[in-house]
Amino acid sequence: MKFSPTSRKRLASIDIGTNTILLLIAEVEGEKIKPLFETETVARLGEGVQKSGILAKEAMNRGIETLSQYWERCRAMKVQNIFAVGTNALREAKNSAEFLRLIKEKLNLSIEVISGEEEARLSYLAVSKDLMEVNEPILVVDVGGGSTEFILGRGNQINQWISLPLGSVRFTEQYLHSDPVQEEEWNTMENRIRELLAKIPHSQEPSSMVAVGGTATTLASVEQGLEEFIPQKIHHFVLRREGLKNQLLLYRSRTIEERKKIPGLPAARADVILAGGAILYLAMEELNSPSALISCHGVRYGLLYKKLTLWKPTALRQE
Repeated sequence: MKFSPTSRKRLASIDIGTNTILLLIAEVEGEKIKPLFETETVARLGEGVQKSGILAKEAMNRGIETLSQYWERCRAMKVQNIFAVGTNALREAKNSAEFLRLIKEKLNLSIEVISGEEEARLSYLAVSKDLMEVNEPILVVDVGGGSTEFILGRGNQINQWISLPLGSVRFTEQYLHSDPVQEEEWNTMENRIRELLAKIPHSQEPSSMVAVGGTATTLASVEQGLEEFIPQKIHHFVLRREGLKNQLLLYRSRTIEERKKIPGLPAARADVILAGGAILYLAMEELNSPSALISCHGVRYGLLYKKLTLWKPTALRQE
């Protein structure tokens, strides 16, 4: 669907991830997106997928319930078009077609399951539109529940990208079985993360790291001790590597129930924040980045920009 440059539309985009499902409702006109409503739900759609290879019935029910609530919100706000994409969990699960069919039958909502490449494009697009004044290279890091994308570029041009099987849910389920986490479990996970991170693109000149996704915004929320999620305080927050290191030490020393009492950490993320934070921290170490700029603009923003045909990306090169 294309819109004329002068038309004003009320659109929605939905990002269906392994851990969370996110909704953005916005008014768009020309090249501008004005957010009207945003929310996320930890539906944990990809729970157990690494072990079983399929979406569990309970997880699908949570996903259906979440998307039903989002559909009602869109209807109440008179949204004209809804665009929805699914990422790692729907890419990997053998029965994802069943979930897509149920959503289509119940809500008449079509979900496009996108590749790791497309996920990288959308994440980078969202950031590049937000940081149009930045001239140096940027490395966008999108830590998800099942995969993590690293996208290196400048302006609206992507130079290198990679999608790795690193994720907060994936690695929690795979490595962190004790509560609190045992040293041996942590060391095994850390070694595996470092092994995979050796593949990420390294810039030949100084670059800025920008972190998007729920893991990154949660870490920024905890760093500021926010009692509730305040996008204005999280978007463009600078998360220092040393501060993140201290957070990881805190999570490692607490049980999941104890973590739920930490200001800024949603209870639904308490079990997976250690693995997600470790991925970001070790990426900062690998790239010798002292800090990361946190962005609240992820795939759902990039999806709207793409649908508005406001950006024509150059060809991607995967490393």
